Order: sequence, then structure tokens, then C-alpha cells
Amino acid sequence: MRQRLTRRHWMLLAGSGLLAACSGTSQKLVVQQGLVPSAWLRRLPRSWRAESLDWRQSLPAWPSGSRCLALTDGWAIANQPLAAQAWPQEALEGLLPLAQPLLPFGLPVGFGPWLLVLRNRRDLLAGGGAERGWSLLLDPSLRQQVVLPASARVVEEIARRIGDPAESLARLRQQALGFGDHDALTLLLHGDAQAAVLPSRAVIPQLSRDTRLQALLPESGAPLWWALLQQTAQGEAPPVEWLLNPRRSPLLDQLLRAGFTPPLERPTLEAALARQPHAELLLPPAEVLQRCTSLLPLAPEPAPRG
Repeated sequence: MRQRLTRRHWMLLAGSGLLAACSGTSQKLVVQQGLVPSAWLRRLPRSWRAESLDWRQSLPAWPSGSRCLALTDGWAIANQPLAAQAWPQEALEGLLPLAQPLLPFGLPVGFGPWLLVLRNRRDLLAGGGAERGWSLLLDPSLRQQVVLPASARVVEEIARRIGDPAESLARLRQQALGFGDHDALTLLLHGDAQAAVLPSRAVIPQLSRDTRLQALLPESGAPLWWALLQQTAQGEAPPVEWLLNPRRSPLLDQLLRAGFTPPLERPTLEAALARQPHAELLLPPAEVLQRCTSLLPLAPEPAPRG
């Protein structure tokens, strides 16, 4: 016998998110492929769904119905302006000071340093070699064996940390096997390259699986990568409960294992970090973190005077 749903039943379904899911009107979070760990995405409420997009050279046309985007800092900055960012106050509390300058571009939800990664080159790190920092990339034995990031700004920042920016940049280009983020780890794992510069989110999960890899965060610091949430023109932030989930274990531990560090004050992360084998790469020591930089947009050049 078919039972008729009362108004109260419909209200309960709507409140639980089931009605939105069944009617096809769920709200969409578009995620740059590989950026946000699946452990967090699986916790989205039923009234939301995540859609992963892969793009490399240009921003795609966003699927209709997109309410929120999860992008790396480079794409998020290129994508401005979309909409005024109105985030729940609770999601802004406890952010690291270095996350504050990124708020005009979105809500910072994950970050980490770019790392120097070597494959079977412990000899370069032996005998104080690690103290050479980013200069290791210029070692003669690594000529045309280094995969550098596709981002020119990241490469330029590393050159600046080595020495004279112009000279260092020219020497880095001579060392490069290629420039790219997506294939760098594959080339390293297959032995086609001996060194690469990669974001921590790509490296951390591999370090426990492959003992041939060694990752270095130089004492001089590194450029930082960021994961930012942006609201689209029809923008709406995901529920505050979902935004706050990464502040607690066990999800916090899962995110850290994936190389994805929430940009929160150190006391919030300390207990979970203590359970990680590469804590110093996930949240660098305070003195090293102070030397790390976010690659924010350059200040506009002054207009020429007539």
C-alpha cells in the first residue's frame, strides 16, 4: 500500500539533504584534480557533491550550478574577481598569520612548502650537503636531470633563494630536463630524472612508500603552495561543520598523511603532527616558516606620467 507523504515528511527530507540529492539540485563544489584529499570530500553533506576537474593551461568554463571552487593559489589569483567572499567567522578563527593575506582571494584551507626531492642521491645530502639548500639543484651531476615546476614564478623564487636571480635562473634552466608539475613525480619514480621541485602534497604520501626518495626543505625556506576555496557568482560556502572538520582527528591525521596541512595555529596541529613521520615538512619549524613566502600578485606598475 502506497503511503502519502505529509508536509512534515517533506520538511524532514529537505532538512536531511535527501530531497536535494534525489531531485538533482545538489550544490556543487568544483575541485582542482588532486588538490583536496578525498577523505575530506567524502564528508560533504548530502546536499553537496564534489566534481573534480583537470586543467593545465587555462581555466575551464565552470559547470553550471557550481557554488564553490577549490583551487591552488595560482589559479585562484588568476580567477579573480568572482564574488565577494563571505565566510563563516568560525572558519576564519585560528588561521596562521601568513594565511591572512590570501583571504581576498579565497578561504585558505590547505598549504605546504615546495620541496627539493631527490631519487637515489643520498650522496648529495651526505657530509653537510643538505646545507647547500636549493643550490643542490645546480650540482654538475644533475645537469638535465631536474624537473622544475611549470610555474615561472615558483622557479624565479627558487632562483632568488640560490643567489643572483638572473644568473641563478639561467643556470637552473641549463639543469632542467623539463618543466611541469603533473609528470614530475612520474619521471622521478621511473628514474628518468634524479631531482624535482614538487609541492609537499605530492611528495609526503610517497616518502613512506618509496625509500629511494629523499625530500629536503632548505633552511632558507621555500615558496608555499595554497589550497583556496572560492565562491562563484552564485556563490555559497559549504556548511561550517564541513569547513571545521579538518581541525579534529581522525580527519586531521588523514589530511596530514596526504601532505595537506590546514593553515592553523601550531597548537591546534601539534598532537596530530606528532604522529606523522615527516612533521617538519608538513609544518616547518617556526624559524624556517618565517623564511617561506606566498607568491601573491605583484603590485601593479605605476601608470606612466605624460
